Amino acid sequence: MTEQPKKSRSLFPLYILIVLFYMIVAFQVGEDYVLLESISHESDFEVNLNEGVNYKLWIDSPNGPDKINVTISRGSYTAFENTFVLTESGKSYTPHNPEFIVKENGTYHVHAKPLSSGTVYLEIEEYANPDSNN
Repeated sequence: MTEQPKKSRSLFPLYILIVLFYMIVAFQVGEDYVLLESISHESDFEVNLNEGVNYKLWIDSPNGPDKINVTISRGSYTAFENTFVLTESGKSYTPHNPEFIVKENGTYHVHAKPLSSGTVYLEIEEYANPDSNN
């Protein structure tokens, strides 16, 4: 009977290490994300984007809508516009993680419109282009 409380106390440091590990990983991974939002209906967001930075757009959720339109614009300038379509396998969307850049620094309007029911995660991420000479 005294064996059970000893086991739980001996695992306590392990629990703390696991939580700390996930907190560190979450902060490191999140540094490159410009936007990370859950979308189930027509939505609008504002993001700050910079000229000369490579961005990648992700749509993720195999149980999401069949199609979703995404537009990223600033005034009359459209930096990105595409309709994502859930593949027949139901595991990913095409186009797969398209890349884009913007012509000038500033606040951009992100408009996402699911064309059927479901929820997706919309992510915009900065990434290092292996072809660039930076």
